[in-house]
Amino acid sequence: MNVSGSGDPERERLIAAVTATEAELQRTLARGQSPLFDSGLTMQQLRVLLLLGADGPHAQSELAQALAVGLATVTGLVDRLVRRGLVARTRDPQDRRVHRAALSDEGRDLLAGIQSAGQERRRRLLGSIDIDALRGLAIGLDALRAALEADIR
Repeated sequence: MNVSGSGDPERERLIAAVTATEAELQRTLARGQSPLFDSGLTMQQLRVLLLLGADGPHAQSELAQALAVGLATVTGLVDRLVRRGLVARTRDPQDRRVHRAALSDEGRDLLAGIQSAGQERRRRLLGSIDIDALRGLAIGLDALRAALEADIR
């Protein structure tokens, strides 16, 4: 099914409506209270924490590759996260030249708090939606997930 640039007026109207709603949701969420916004983390620092939280310890060169930045940039990011107590840096036991970064207990706690607050808010909001609208949202999100998976292959 060709969806991008299809010229279907209804599809284009719906895409514009979804895009506008997403933008409004982002603006509204940014004004709210959240451990994420209260953390003082930059987006790149958050990405480092999320990578370490999802995949475990990384060599700094692996982080640089995953973030598509240079090693010097990652070194600075990790340095700041180490100073904040969110990341611990160690030498790789197999190759002492390699520095590995891992979440500290404080880093794990911060990520858990951010995720928990987000899940609780999402659950509360979804619980307030009419059941038919919730069914439609579930179907739409499944379709979006499938499109994303197809897009990254």
